[in-house]
Amino acid sequence: MANQQNQDQNRQQNTQGSQQGSQQNVSQGSQQQGSQQQYWRQQFQSEPYYQQGRQFEDYQQAYQTGEQGRQQYGSGGQSFSQAESNLRGDYENATRSNSNALKWQEGAGQACQAAWDRAGSQGQSQDRDMQQQGKIHGESTGRTS
Repeated sequence: MANQQNQDQNRQQNTQGSQQGSQQNVSQGSQQQGSQQQYWRQQFQSEPYYQQGRQFEDYQQAYQTGEQGRQQYGSGGQSFSQAESNLRGDYENATRSNSNALKWQEGAGQACQAAWDRAGSQGQSQDRDMQQQGKIHGESTGRTS
């Protein structure tokens, strides 16, 4: 009987540990997505596909599609061009109810690819962003060029 109780306690601890790990992964993913959104909110008007008068919200779904698509399709080894038809379908499904949504060929595709590329080089991008933030705030990053 004591052995059964020990097994039950171990199962419960394992389940709690798995749940905590999942919650941490979700939290990290949310933080990462938040930092990406912040980056694009600051950057979108400097991008070559930016159209005068467009707001960040016009590009937001394309950025999200690119970032999520990189995780979904890129992790399987697909390039952007190989995944583009799937990404376009994902984007168009997500914006179907918005008649004012940016069209794929009018900049959404380019925004999606920019987010895809950034998500693929995320470690390098985060390092570069941290360096830029350090320069903005007058801090030293301790790195030399």
